[in-house]
Amino acid sequence: MLDIIKKGVFKVNDRLPPERLMAKKLGVSRPSVREAYSALEIVGILESRAGSGTYVKSSNIDNFFRRKIRDISSKEESPYEIIEVRKIIEPEVVSIAAKNSTKEDINEIEEILEKMKSEMKDCESYTLKTDALFHLRIAKASGNAVLLDVMKYILDLSKERLWETIRAEIVKKPGHLERDIKYHESILSCIKNKDVKHAKSIMKRHFSDIQKEILQK
Repeated sequence: MLDIIKKGVFKVNDRLPPERLMAKKLGVSRPSVREAYSALEIVGILESRAGSGTYVKSSNIDNFFRRKIRDISSKEESPYEIIEVRKIIEPEVVSIAAKNSTKEDINEIEEILEKMKSEMKDCESYTLKTDALFHLRIAKASGNAVLLDVMKYILDLSKERLWETIRAEIVKKPGHLERDIKYHESILSCIKNKDVKHAKSIMKRHFSDIQKEILQK
């Protein structure tokens, strides 16, 4: 994609094609294009304009920019793949938590959810840190120390710049945060009611929806 911009196929202020079309043009997956757009946005080559699309901000692509992009690509995991892993692991984590959670566990998960809602009122969005705490506390409620360590590792990957950039786009979408809060409320309700089956299915749907939103532009 860098070479396309450097060759002048797309000039400064040109709007790039939608990710679906770019993926077809380059013969790669849509998640790969989304992540490439995000990496190029981080280093200042591209610019995302709300409600308009992605534009070329700079065509000054020298070795410095190439090194920065390689650095991001080599050190950061794919946000889409992180969500895929969470979609596999977290339904199992929450199902165990629904079986094993104590009153103390439930109270603490509820407090974190209330903090998420409070942050939405104050800042229009809850923080990644608070969202991570919600999911970590569920893992702790499972009573399985290995699962908790696995979740800590996965959520640490979600602090990387690629995911932060992609999430910043997702949260702008109308109704996203409200839907997300409802998912968290439903998950908590299932844990309270020891509803293992629905806890598992709701968590899986939650991450399926995130996957869809990553692909939508």
